[in-house]
Amino acid sequence: MPWNRVLAATAAGGVAGLAALAGRYAAGVARAGREWPTLVEAGLGGLGEVDEVSILPLVERLTPKDSGLRGEPGVSYLVSAGGRRVLFDSGLSGGTPQSALAHNARALGVAFAGLDAVVISHLHADHVGGLRAMRQHTFTFSGEPLEPPGVPAHVPTQMRHPRADVVVTSGPTVIGPGMAVLPPLPRMLFWLGYVTEQVLVVNVAGFGLVLISGCGHPRIEQILGVTERVLDVPIRAVVGGLHLPVHAARTPLVPQAILGNPHPPWQPISERDAEHVIKEIHARGPQVVALSGHDSTPWAYDAFGRAFGDRYRTLRAGEELQITAAAA
Repeated sequence: MPWNRVLAATAAGGVAGLAALAGRYAAGVARAGREWPTLVEAGLGGLGEVDEVSILPLVERLTPKDSGLRGEPGVSYLVSAGGRRVLFDSGLSGGTPQSALAHNARALGVAFAGLDAVVISHLHADHVGGLRAMRQHTFTFSGEPLEPPGVPAHVPTQMRHPRADVVVTSGPTVIGPGMAVLPPLPRMLFWLGYVTEQVLVVNVAGFGLVLISGCGHPRIEQILGVTERVLDVPIRAVVGGLHLPVHAARTPLVPQAILGNPHPPWQPISERDAEHVIKEIHARGPQVVALSGHDSTPWAYDAFGRAFGDRYRTLRAGEELQITAAAA
């Protein structure tokens, strides 16, 4: 076949492929718009409260200097409250024998045997232990079986696990004193497709709600609005990922900026998106805002620092965040 015909056929195939993706994207956006209101419950009773909550990042992109901890573009937090220990997400390298999660947990003296529950925010590789785990609809801590047998695992979509007791979240659910998972909210991403994501909330006496997010793919007004409707308690802390790889060029976050973009490819995640997130959080009068570096750029850290002042911190592996009534 002459080269001009080869090039023409290749171009035609590319246009057709992009058109198919655009059609899938439009259908997914419409589906998300239809489905998320049905997930809102009138209220959740029996949540209770705790005196304090500790959030220890076991996996984050950023690590303290000379800490010996491994950084990676994934998330895993040990959340301790009310005498219960919950692992929120399991990072990116969980399928490897020496995962960042296993390495950092040992370095920080964290044992998985005593976990009371696992919460998976959403089924993306950087939150379930890697691409293989994502494709198999499971999660993993390491190449060796470190997950405690029978531990309840609250997941936002159909998943399986050979050791854990998998519970698919279908509505707001109390998972311990003062701790709950909220309904998974949908979002359509142009390249990665349809995703549902849930947040973990902790009700601290004399303070209010601490909201813990994996990536924050759903719209921020939906995350905060559903939390407020389900629980009649003010949101006083927002912790974790909010997917703001603004000005990602010349940073390691180009994959997050492209693959995790909720907009069409010609509309990158922008300063306007970050300003909208900041405005929505600011309206709740938060006392603590802590942003994950796994999906946010230095530009985003600076923007949040300017907006929230001494109420803001950038999360780093091994740097524990404790919230009590005294933080109010």
